[in-house]
Amino acid sequence: MRTPLISALLSVFLLSGCIHAGSSSFRDMSTAYRDVLETYANDNILLNIVRASQRMPMSFLDLPSVVGSGNVSAGVGVGATVISASPNTTQGFFTAGVGSSTAPQASLSVNNGFNFTQSSLDNSSFMVSFLSDLKPDAIDSLMNSDTGPLSILYSLVIDYIEVRDGKNNVLEKFTNNPDSPKYEDFQKALYRLIDSGLKTEVVLEKQVLSAPMDVETLNKNMTALVAAYALPGTAVIPADTPVNGKPAFQLVRVNQQVRMCLQRTDTEKLVDAQFTDAAFCNSAAGGIGTRAAPTKSDKKDGQADNKKSLIIKMRSTRNIFDFLGQLLNMQNGPEPRIIRVKNSDIFKFDRASLTAPMDEKNSAPLFLVEKNKNTSNPITAVNYRGNSYAIPSQNNGATSMIIVILSEILTLNKVPGSIPPSPAVLIR
Repeated sequence: MRTPLISALLSVFLLSGCIHAGSSSFRDMSTAYRDVLETYANDNILLNIVRASQRMPMSFLDLPSVVGSGNVSAGVGVGATVISASPNTTQGFFTAGVGSSTAPQASLSVNNGFNFTQSSLDNSSFMVSFLSDLKPDAIDSLMNSDTGPLSILYSLVIDYIEVRDGKNNVLEKFTNNPDSPKYEDFQKALYRLIDSGLKTEVVLEKQVLSAPMDVETLNKNMTALVAAYALPGTAVIPADTPVNGKPAFQLVRVNQQVRMCLQRTDTEKLVDAQFTDAAFCNSAAGGIGTRAAPTKSDKKDGQADNKKSLIIKMRSTRNIFDFLGQLLNMQNGPEPRIIRVKNSDIFKFDRASLTAPMDEKNSAPLFLVEKNKNTSNPITAVNYRGNSYAIPSQNNGATSMIIVILSEILTLNKVPGSIPPSPAVLIR
């Protein structure tokens, strides 16, 4: 009568054991993979900042694929302890006596592992993007990610700011170089532009592809027009100029362009009066960085030559790493100095913060890396050429946001074809 009960108990025990051990193992595997992948990416960023600080070549790796494998094996049986009722006799020796017992036995083993490929991004597809200045559309994407105040993003991506007169002569230049004695002037100019609404704007640009056509000409060329319609953004719209006094049509292509511009505000009349209309959002043409001719409103009352243009030069991703390497050297040099940044999100609520001093109350460190210190629970830590570098997880100012922005910028650099389809290194 014991056999069915033992079998049932074994089945329940084994089934519950398999579910618990198997699901726990899978959860542990996936959790470990996520942790390793995050550490892998953060270490890669910090290591290349350290390389940039020492003017050494940078190298980036990626994990294009990860394959997990696992198996579960189980065994079941019954163990028995038999005490002979009468060891002195043959029949009694094989007869179970007092103290004999049986017990179910089960075993379970779980094996798992990951196979992953590690590929190098040291190729022309990645490097062309890596060494090219960031475009306004990339800045627009980074602004949409909402990783932190614009003062942090702009402190990373802007190389310099120029103000030019109506004859294109440079009146002022503010360079984003923390070693410069005029670096404070750059920060003041940057905060003033942010307060004036420095942002990106998506505009539609119409490109005319054909001369004005009347209805008859349009019908004759319908075959070609149908083929042209297959191109993105192509359409036939009414032309501004009639043909033989009749309504006409034109084939055009509408492209989306992203530009940087300033917002007109009621409180910034001085800024509105300084720059040409092309520098402001929702204007017909131009944008910051262009050298468009003054508009009619600029020329009114003979004030065109007094209007100024604003030129903002963006950095490349390579230059951003050089900039952060520069900050690393400054804070770990013989005379440590930490570059601080203001939180531009509070400018509109606290006007005094715009002109407040760059002290601990009104600013925070832009980027912090500890060298050869016993950093507790760092965000990431690497060893390079006999020295240790770590980013602290607490009281690090804007460093965490910097890591997030850098990660997103590197992802934008990974254009199709930059990650090799076959592994450069296979680790099993």
